[in-house]
Amino acid sequence: MKKSILKITSLLIVFVSTTFNTQAQTGYGEIRGIVKDTEFEPVPFATVKITQGNFLVGGTTTDAEGKYKYKPLNPGTYEMVVYEAGHQTQPINKITVMPNEATYVDVNLALNTFSEVVVTAKAYDYTKSGVDKTMYTFVSIDAKDLLKLSGFSAGDIKGSLVSLKSDVVEDQNGDVHVRGSRGDATAYYVDGVRTLGANTIPNLSIENLTFFSGGVPAMYGDLTSGAVIVTTKSYFTGIRDKNIRLAQVREKIVDEKAKQKAKQDEEKRKKEIEDEKKLKVD
Repeated sequence: MKKSILKITSLLIVFVSTTFNTQAQTGYGEIRGIVKDTEFEPVPFATVKITQGNFLVGGTTTDAEGKYKYKPLNPGTYEMVVYEAGHQTQPINKITVMPNEATYVDVNLALNTFSEVVVTAKAYDYTKSGVDKTMYTFVSIDAKDLLKLSGFSAGDIKGSLVSLKSDVVEDQNGDVHVRGSRGDATAYYVDGVRTLGANTIPNLSIENLTFFSGGVPAMYGDLTSGAVIVTTKSYFTGIRDKNIRLAQVREKIVDEKAKQKAKQDEEKRKKEIEDEKKLKVD
């Protein structure tokens, strides 16, 4: 009888020891990481949900520094969803969790933006007006595109007119003929004032050039040919161009700094992960 009891006790000890060793060898893992936005700034209080096969396993939130961790997790493959009110939801699949190890999953969240806006309006019966907008034949070009014209000349506007429209011809005397009309039948307006010609206006001083080669609006007078509307550059145009150049330089500097910061953050993050693994921080 005593031998039977001793034998049963020995078997129980072996079973318990084997079970304990098995559990120790197949320990739990965890998922941890940091959540940032597209500007590489931490996103605090973001919700992190962990699922497995469409079943919710658990969840947590990021701290003030955007960091999070969740444990314990049985070894296996998991999915994760990260969302925050001001950012787009980010799903992550196929996260492998190993026993007695931390799996690092860093997430970048994009800001919420409106992808599409649909405007609906009540339909009314359309009645064609007495004026057809297609009766006007014109082209409008700004200073930047004006410089790209094949017939561009720094001191002559007429060469630009010939390049703008195929039905414009310049004769030997320098007169411009629109659709076969007389050279003096085309009107020139400079900053709202009608002039006798535009030979004295250098192209480099033009901010915008609008050329009506047919169907000239009545506001420009009773014209039988075309109308050239010139808006010249001003002091404020120079300031605007300067501000645009400065803004482009500043934007380039900001982009370079953002890239440098992203690289530094990446290196810093790698070091943090290595230090955590060495210290086995819980």
